[in-house]
Amino acid sequence: MLKVEHLSKMYGNNRGIHDISFSLKPGKILGILGSNGSGKTTTFRILLGLLKQDQGTVYYENKPVDRMNTRLFGYLPEERSLLRDLRVRDQIFYLGRLKNMTVGEIEEEMTHWLNYLDITKYRNRKIVELSKGNQQKVQLVCALIHKPEIYIFDEPLNGLDIENVALFQQVIRKLQQEKKFIMISSHQYEVIEQFCDSVLYLKEGELLFQGKISSLKRASSSTRVIM
Repeated sequence: MLKVEHLSKMYGNNRGIHDISFSLKPGKILGILGSNGSGKTTTFRILLGLLKQDQGTVYYENKPVDRMNTRLFGYLPEERSLLRDLRVRDQIFYLGRLKNMTVGEIEEEMTHWLNYLDITKYRNRKIVELSKGNQQKVQLVCALIHKPEIYIFDEPLNGLDIENVALFQQVIRKLQQEKKFIMISSHQYEVIEQFCDSVLYLKEGELLFQGKISSLKRASSSTRVIM
């Protein structure tokens, strides 16, 4: 069980998030909805250990999350965070080593995921030479390669065509079968409705809704949640 209890964070006089609580069971997918400034990024950074909360605790398997456990989380950021002049293999090796993987582990997992995502042929190409969709795939490999238990996918479908959206869906279902913890963020519930067991809706740092998307849709006055 992943459990977040009463997280709050202030940036000076500005509120990042206030009293955010939720839990997630293995093999379940949690959607996190909200526009820019809603608190999604602040929540993710706290979970990843990149930001210290003012209040609250994150628990994994009934223990506070150890910020030194760099292999617990896999993160696919919304913005491209790749070193564009590196070759694909070098970028993946670099991030794998940051996760304390051995060279053998990196090589084995990289070979598997490059093949799974049909980008093996780009292994020795520079990232700058790849399409946006294939860059997104490389970034996905970087999130998957160290076999984390908890995955955070921030606007993961950005830049993907229909074929690659289907491939991402396949990856998500694979992780579900492996009983991983999965969080997917979006501005609109239509994008992630097909994936999620439940959702959070954040606005201006407040948790306004927690539950099934069907309940959120019924509570909305239109077919779209206005962010």
